[in-house]
Amino acid sequence: MRRIGRLVVVGLGASLFLASAPAAQADLDRALSEPNGDLSVTSDSGATTDHDRDGDYTTMTQADKGGLFHAVFNLSSAAQTVHITVVLDGPGTAQDAVLLDDDFHLDPGKSEQGTTDIKVRRKDWPEGTYSLSVTASGTESATAVSTFTVAY
Repeated sequence: MRRIGRLVVVGLGASLFLASAPAAQADLDRALSEPNGDLSVTSDSGATTDHDRDGDYTTMTQADKGGLFHAVFNLSSAAQTVHITVVLDGPGTAQDAVLLDDDFHLDPGKSEQGTTDIKVRRKDWPEGTYSLSVTASGTESATAVSTFTVAY
């Protein structure tokens, strides 16, 4: 009986430890167009390496690599032409860029998505907060914005 009691105590301790461990964080934003939800827009930005060793997906430092992801889904029952704009904006203008600004023909249930890889270098990436804005305009429009921080 003592053995079972010990196992229960060890099991509870392990459960509490795992429950208190920080969950992986991601800066992911999703938006549905209104009023009908014809478009689903996703913006996701963050580190793919962890040089600052903080375990936080949303922070980057010197030599970190990151990924900027966008996706737009046509959830309507009809094909439509969707104008998609993806903009990176940060402190100052050093890394401000329009990554995508184009029209896409999307059949029902289809998507346009892509990834831009980045590498943080002190001389090119000023400290501060950056945002990745994804806007889609078709029969309806929606915008999703994710953020990440560069700190040295």
